[in-house]
Amino acid sequence: MEIHQLRYFLAVVQTGSFTRGAERANVSQPSLSAQIAKLEDELGGVLFERGRQGARLTARGRLLHTRAGEIIHQLERVQLEMEELEGLRRGGIHLGCLPATGTYLLPPLLQSFTNTHPGLEVELTEASSPGLAGALRNFEVEMAITDEAGLGPGLEADTLFTEPVILALPLGHHLAGPGLAGPGVSLEELKDDSFIMMKQSHGFQKIIRESLEGAGVQPRVVLESGEIETIQGLVAAGLGIGLVPRMIRRDTGLAYRSISGPNSPSRTLFLLYRALDSLSPAARALRQTALRVLRNWPSQSRG
Repeated sequence: MEIHQLRYFLAVVQTGSFTRGAERANVSQPSLSAQIAKLEDELGGVLFERGRQGARLTARGRLLHTRAGEIIHQLERVQLEMEELEGLRRGGIHLGCLPATGTYLLPPLLQSFTNTHPGLEVELTEASSPGLAGALRNFEVEMAITDEAGLGPGLEADTLFTEPVILALPLGHHLAGPGLAGPGVSLEELKDDSFIMMKQSHGFQKIIRESLEGAGVQPRVVLESGEIETIQGLVAAGLGIGLVPRMIRRDTGLAYRSISGPNSPSRTLFLLYRALDSLSPAARALRQTALRVLRNWPSQSRG
């Protein structure tokens, strides 16, 4: 059943004639008759009795008549809503993000997005990179900000930026001195330290382990956490050292050092989605905002 067939049907009902109905619908009478015939075939019976007095509705036709106007109205409403969505006047998107990372990236991203598209809503899901990749594949989110651990088959990605991973130390640690402004610490210097790491399920641990093992360091892990802020708290308490993304460093309570050498770790953040051509208009708009705002974010942040 197609909307133009229903329009032709109503034109005949309103005029009582196939000829006058065709004139009202601005179509030739043979074309209108052919479309009515297709509609009758689809609905399994005759809709009009044709006679010298014109076209009169059958019982089947009267039943369709009670619904046709409502059907056309609903179809027109859907079409209008689709046009509104394409025009980005309203709609929504489900976005995934890494928890601690979202603390820093989401405010500038969503502030810019809502300023430009105030009618669009964003629903947030926070999880690890592997968890967000799974949510994308399961159609639970439409896009996600992850690190390398989220990449995989069936997903497309835009690279946002790469940031260094730095060393987080208790204030009394013998390497705590010069801070980030001083010379970097080699990973080899950490071989005798106790490490506090993210849990393996979060993916960030893989980045750290690969760098340490590349430098010949087998880390002695004393504690693991699913939250990077918990790791920083445990380091501040003197329970070990940690390697953390530069963006999440605290202003007080910890000492930080940059890491030097060929195996110095970094992480790259990506905007992931299932396929570019499958993104909704709202998601395409958010993607463009993310590429504009977040690719400049490192230069606008604390450095």
